[in-house]
Amino acid sequence: MNIQAEKLELLELLLRTDNESVLKKIRAVFNASKATPRITVKQYNLELKAAEKRIKNGKFITHEDLEAQMEKW
Repeated sequence: MNIQAEKLELLELLLRTDNESVLKKIRAVFNASKATPRITVKQYNLELKAAEKRIKNGKFITHEDLEAQMEKW
């Protein structure tokens, strides 16, 4: 089945349904795909190395220190 035929079949199913749960799930799929841009493996590895460098240089906060700061909020 080509992409156009698939889209038409899905559209027909969508138009026939009265199931609100199905419609919400479909909307959630589309919203999630817009809200979460994917990065490449190369970009992921660059970000990981940068984070490791920050940790090595002491530029991080421990869980306990964060909890202590939150107590002051």
